[in-house]
Amino acid sequence: MPGLTVYLNREGLNTVETDKTAVNATRSVDIVLENHGKPTHVHLHMNDDLAMMGSIEEPNQFVPKGEWREVELQLTEAAQGSGRLEITVGYGQERESVEIEVEPPEDTEETSNAGPDKIDTVGENAGSSEQGEAASWVSEQLGDVIDTERLRNPLVLGTGVAFLVVLLVLLVVDPFAAVAAALGALLVGITVLSYVRADDLSESSEED
Repeated sequence: MPGLTVYLNREGLNTVETDKTAVNATRSVDIVLENHGKPTHVHLHMNDDLAMMGSIEEPNQFVPKGEWREVELQLTEAAQGSGRLEITVGYGQERESVEIEVEPPEDTEETSNAGPDKIDTVGENAGSSEQGEAASWVSEQLGDVIDTERLRNPLVLGTGVAFLVVLLVLLVVDPFAAVAAALGALLVGITVLSYVRADDLSESSEED
């Protein structure tokens, strides 16, 4: 946690100095008020930009002679930007300003960047799973009705290869369209095979 030290009355009556002219912070800033002289009233004022990013619970402090007080400037989780802290003593007689640069914590940035990637990965995996299941189901159904002996026919083989290419393209573009196409082809195949088998049986009967 970054800190800021304010020296009161060190260089004379009602003088105010700081050990930094600017502070880089992520969550909060510890402000230490050291009094080197007479008892002093201190007021910590945030400009509008800094007030939008954080708050000080007790901006008015009384520091006895030779003692010190610690005050915390609390920043919000979404704080990002710059603002100015003004320290005044002696009821406004002397003042000193410090720039506060606020940056979001690194772990917050990593978390926000990782979220969409994880969501996209889950969506892609789900789509791939659906396509794989559709392809497996179509293969099983086609395997039940395809006569492997007839695949040796070049015409049948060429037609089958062309259909498989179209089916694979549909699986990539639209799995549901691919399933519908496969069902249609399955019905046509069953009809054609039934006709061919009936024709084969007829030829066998004539030969007998």
